[in-house]
Amino acid sequence: MVAERRPGMFRQDVLDMKAYNPPLEGRSREGILRLDFNERTTPPHPKVVDKVRQYTDEGQFQVYPEYGSIDRVVADYAGVQPSQVIVTNGSDQAIDIIYRAIVERGDKVIMPRPTFAMLEQSAQLQGADIVSSRYRGTRNLQFPFQEVVDDIDEKTKLVIICNPNNPTGTTIELDQTEAIVEKARENGAAVLIDEAYHEFMPDLTAKDLIFKYDNLFVTRSFSKIMGIAGLRAGYVISRVRNIRQLRKVRGPYDVTMPAARGVMAIREPEVRQDIQDYVEEVMRASKPRVEAFYRRNGVKFFPSRAGFHLIEEGQDFADFMQTQGVLVRPRHDPPNTTRVSIGTREATQKYLDAFEKYLAQATQH
Repeated sequence: MVAERRPGMFRQDVLDMKAYNPPLEGRSREGILRLDFNERTTPPHPKVVDKVRQYTDEGQFQVYPEYGSIDRVVADYAGVQPSQVIVTNGSDQAIDIIYRAIVERGDKVIMPRPTFAMLEQSAQLQGADIVSSRYRGTRNLQFPFQEVVDDIDEKTKLVIICNPNNPTGTTIELDQTEAIVEKARENGAAVLIDEAYHEFMPDLTAKDLIFKYDNLFVTRSFSKIMGIAGLRAGYVISRVRNIRQLRKVRGPYDVTMPAARGVMAIREPEVRQDIQDYVEEVMRASKPRVEAFYRRNGVKFFPSRAGFHLIEEGQDFADFMQTQGVLVRPRHDPPNTTRVSIGTREATQKYLDAFEKYLAQATQH
């Protein structure tokens, strides 16, 4: 009622938006298998936990963050120079500061759908004119490359690519990515490539294109692959002068010290090996097993090159799986689909056992 009496208090862009309200409550209960948010199904490496615990043991909570060599550590992991990265409060903030630095009300933003909700949320907050082609095909949900290229013109300010895409698992090949970046540059537009799931498909990264193009921003996340989603840590890779501008937008203390300390563990060989081992188990052991189960049981799934699948099962499936202690993420776009994370062998066994029960009760009805 207050908003109705004071229509001028909030920006119209905010009034027109819908809040992004993912189902967060009750997820931390013991014994729950969380396959709904693409988190790791295992805790972070002990060296990550030790770094965070060391900070808490120091008891310096009253002191503002001192990040030290974090840029150098992250740059070394990413394979760029320290001046070419900025660490952020999750990749959500990485996306947000790029939008705030580049996009003004009425600017044209090209964003294929469906895609990660925060990419659209940030565009709406800036009052952007969103132009969206659709991922194509009833079998593959392919990236709409030609449509995106054709949509780029002198009115375009930002082009969005999510690679691999969330929720479809779809990827775009590097030569197509470069063609989009090049046309965007010719038209004075920037390109934001969300590589939150980079470690699952590292060969497709556009990171090296920053050395050739000055209009490219690559965002990544430590939250999922390191198992520190609760700490919030991500980063942006771009040209030095672009990073310099982003530092004006990100607050000087936006990254918490527990997150910063956790990220610093990425320099440890054991932590990098832990990430590699987890990806290997998900992609080479669990994923083929899950896909074989889908094929054997006639479950429609879309080919994915990330650590999750989009399947043609709806809310009833998600509700049943929850009764079995397994959380999955129902989707409305595409309609009647569910995104399911892939975890370790142990997590996969629990998921498939629950799915078997779902199929059995569906047959009975």
